[in-house]
Amino acid sequence: MNGPTLTRRILKARAKRTIARFSRPCIAAACLLLAFTVLARAFSVYAGGALYYLMLDIRQFPMETGLWRADPTLMTTLMSMLGLERLGDLGGMVFALSDAVSGLVIVLPVAWRQLINLVVIQGIVFLVTVPLQYGVLTQFRSILEGRPAPFRSVLRWYLDLHLTGKALAVQVLLTLWQWTARLVCMVPGLLCLIAGSAFPNGEWMLLLSSSLSILGMLGGYYLYMLLLPARYLLAQSPGLSVRQALSRGFRLLTGRRGDYFKLNLSFLPLQVLSMVLWNIPNLYLVPYMELSNYLFLDPPPDPEAPPVAL
Repeated sequence: MNGPTLTRRILKARAKRTIARFSRPCIAAACLLLAFTVLARAFSVYAGGALYYLMLDIRQFPMETGLWRADPTLMTTLMSMLGLERLGDLGGMVFALSDAVSGLVIVLPVAWRQLINLVVIQGIVFLVTVPLQYGVLTQFRSILEGRPAPFRSVLRWYLDLHLTGKALAVQVLLTLWQWTARLVCMVPGLLCLIAGSAFPNGEWMLLLSSSLSILGMLGGYYLYMLLLPARYLLAQSPGLSVRQALSRGFRLLTGRRGDYFKLNLSFLPLQVLSMVLWNIPNLYLVPYMELSNYLFLDPPPDPEAPPVAL
């Protein structure tokens, strides 16, 4: 870290100045990433690589809260409601959340064939999008240092298989860590939700589950933040090994983990707004977030800062 930690307000202001100064390469990189992301999601949904839930009348589907094994007949019936009946012939698992008060049961069907498709399709999406993500991060770092690289350089992480392998390895570890942290932190809220739905007079447990779920999401996000710097360090210094990127990134947050968590949490309202507006604001939000992260972790000298008197 060069000098004292920048406050969120100062580093965000510098990120905005950088975007204004290099608006064309920033928007071009964000636009390419957004286009790839939209295409990847469309492919995932079309190819059956996504999970869906159903809200059903409890009188027609009197399922109790819990995780149940579904035979091919039941699974085909549930999947036909999603237009995916071809995936239900092998059976699968069903997670059900029953609410007698509303008369509804929320069902998450997971067909075995769908699970196979999910792993294969998400693996393809991962392989296609991750190198581009790191290429865009490298471009943002170059922009922050005042020397944007040629636009074709964002494809560098595809062309060098050694770099591709390291990017995929780091991102796989981050994804596994993210989901593990999220699931562990969500367990208390989920248990209260199941108990409140399964037992009479469990309204207070349903209310408690809401609070615990929110705290669980925040806790999972905080734990994920502990390893997130690894992707920025690897994109900035491709010569690092996977282990070096993870360990250095973790040490880089020593004494500043809370501040880093607050920084990334401060983007949450803009992220929600972006989802509502079909991700169009991401053309500005993506460079804003990534530049701010770089400025927090390892800010280069500010060319607009006043000279320091000796």
